[in-house]
Amino acid sequence: MSIADTSYPGAGTGWDAAGGARHGPALAEVEAVLERLATIAQAAGYRTVAPPHLFPAELMLDLYGEDVRGRAFLVPAGGGQELCLRPDFTVPVAMAHGAQGWARPAKYAYRGPVFRRQEPGAGRPIEYLQAGIEHIGALDPAAAEAQVLSLTLQGLEAIGASDTRVLTGDLGIVFALLDALAMPAWLRARLRRHIWRPARFQAVLAEARLAAPDPTPRRRALLAAAAAGADALDTYLAAAGETVGLRDTDEIAARLAALAEAASDAPALSPEQAGLIEAVLALSGEAGDVLSALRDLCVGAGLDLSGALDAFERRLDAMNRAGLDGEALPFDADFGRTLEYYDGFVFEVTAEGREGLPPLAGGGRYDSLTVRLGAARPVPAVGAMIRPEAAMAARGPGTAPAGRAPIPQAAFAQPMRAPTRVLPSGDLVLALPSKGRLQADTIDWFAARGIAIRRSGAGREYAAEADGVPGLSVAMLSAGEIPAALEAGTVHLGVTGEDLIDERIAHWRRRVTRATAMGFGRADLIVAVPAWWADVETMADLDEAAERFRAVHGHPLRIATKYHNLTRRFFRDRGVADYRIVDSQGATEAAPKNHSAEALVDIASSGETLRANHLRVLQDGRIMRSQACLFVSHAARWSPSAEAAAAAVGARLGANMARP
Repeated sequence: MSIADTSYPGAGTGWDAAGGARHGPALAEVEAVLERLATIAQAAGYRTVAPPHLFPAELMLDLYGEDVRGRAFLVPAGGGQELCLRPDFTVPVAMAHGAQGWARPAKYAYRGPVFRRQEPGAGRPIEYLQAGIEHIGALDPAAAEAQVLSLTLQGLEAIGASDTRVLTGDLGIVFALLDALAMPAWLRARLRRHIWRPARFQAVLAEARLAAPDPTPRRRALLAAAAAGADALDTYLAAAGETVGLRDTDEIAARLAALAEAASDAPALSPEQAGLIEAVLALSGEAGDVLSALRDLCVGAGLDLSGALDAFERRLDAMNRAGLDGEALPFDADFGRTLEYYDGFVFEVTAEGREGLPPLAGGGRYDSLTVRLGAARPVPAVGAMIRPEAAMAARGPGTAPAGRAPIPQAAFAQPMRAPTRVLPSGDLVLALPSKGRLQADTIDWFAARGIAIRRSGAGREYAAEADGVPGLSVAMLSAGEIPAALEAGTVHLGVTGEDLIDERIAHWRRRVTRATAMGFGRADLIVAVPAWWADVETMADLDEAAERFRAVHGHPLRIATKYHNLTRRFFRDRGVADYRIVDSQGATEAAPKNHSAEALVDIASSGETLRANHLRVLQDGRIMRSQACLFVSHAARWSPSAEAAAAAVGARLGANMARP
């Protein structure tokens, strides 16, 4: 989970890019590397385990969260149930340990493939190898941490990875600091909750330094109704809109009590306290120096962090005993704050100067995760994994076998989702929407600029004819198919919405160019909630409501949408964590009333459909503005005749047909 999914040069020449199979020398080399790693782990007392490839999706994805859910391979299992291919090994190994009882120490080693679905066109591996170790229930946590790091470095050395750099951190210090500082309980809980989301953490910290802002008129009236009693609150909520969805008035009342508690003319955090948090997170350097600086900061602030700092010192001593120079290890107090299931010591190993390689190895402590997996109380747990193929690609001169060649990125990429039907041939192929208002407006727009387009035959074919530009052929596709056709290069030009391009083409500016905006098909992609959720006005409110919803209902708050990628990005940027996307390809506005989701992300123009379904757009819930645009494919075959036809089209339309 600590390793970024990026493509990298491969491990040998015997790779079948079409079939994705290792064979010959490449297979023998990878197997030899895995055996060396297994031998190192076994010599240290780690017992080899082989977790299943498939696990119940609901359990696994609830643990990993929506970001990983969006990249998991799901398999129908009958009865409405789903399985998922394992996205990593830590959770499966910890689950297997817990099934045999948590109250015992054990050490495990593993190796095998893991699976991550990537955004179309991202070029990242969807299957790659991991080899690692997990040490659960250790009686001496510091010694276990030192051993895990030491064995990881031994493994990379055995592979031959060169010019490696280790970075360490300790999230336990940040947790201990928040516990030691005097602050309202609601603020401490909010900051602890967002440690793994740095942008949201900083926003909460900034807000806490100021007096609570004046509530909006709606919020002021709502708080007054809540203060007047349950009947007054029920009356207010009933007037706000029809009660739809699973969230209930008790949840709203509980959150309003928390909001009333947080409302104050005085800042919740003093400038000195906020400055101390920022100073601690800014510390970096050699671990021994950082430890001394932390002790000095605590003395100066009158804080007792002896538990966390003594554990830090014990870990450095244990590393020295393991043959590592603990005090000299690079340490960054801010490192690890995007790796949500880690809660203590963390580390990562990278290859210096090897641009394009992911981290070679990484790991850390995850005691709190054991409780989510069923332990009665946190069990000491620390582990690490190596990416063998990345480490092999980081070998120094003289260690790689002769004839080594990079694995083509295409070997890892997912197939393009281009239309399977035969499209028109011609010098230049233009894809237009095949039906509805968007089609009519597109044809009118082209006609007004001297290019007449008419459907072939009875109007049911997937082709049309164009007058005004020699060599121009027209394909009629659904608006949702056009991004894939542009990305795959099966068409040269295409008209579709900006929302669909951004949703369906990863890093779309590298693959298509927007030639011109067309001025119709305007709509906003928005986040909407039931109107009667009077306590939810912003994305931050939605995050707070989602946390309480999980506690009450036992599952994440559900968001209905067909815009999965855009939703995940927007929610990630806004620090919203406890939610689950529910796919909705039609009638999304009805999802809350049907109890299939609590809120939604969808395209809206006038807002009439939202109001008719008793929904309201959040104040800061506009994800993007969209309109119909003409896009140019970078991947299409641009012959001289296609270039000439494109120039003629561009001149007629006043559009920029230039490509990188």
